[in-house]
Amino acid sequence: MKTNNEWKSKHDFKLECEEYLRKKLDGCSDFEKKLMEELEARYGYWVTVKTAMEIIGRSRSTIYKYKDDNSFIYKQNERKILIYTRSLIFVL
Repeated sequence: MKTNNEWKSKHDFKLECEEYLRKKLDGCSDFEKKLMEELEARYGYWVTVKTAMEIIGRSRSTIYKYKDDNSFIYKQNERKILIYTRSLIFVL
């Protein structure tokens, strides 16, 4: 069982990674920004793991590995995971 400090540490690390990824999103090239806008227009701001699998053409386990590695921005409520569509550009 995780202690409160371990949970805070993991949560703080996730927030740091998310802040870094947001800065990277701001510094993307025009082509990447256009691609992000098209993805967002087609799928919305947040996508499920299943939709992310379809977008990037990877397996469910690979999506979970990317999540565990903080390779994209996501939010998790209990078991439901939603991935910020624009951040999928980092794993394409």
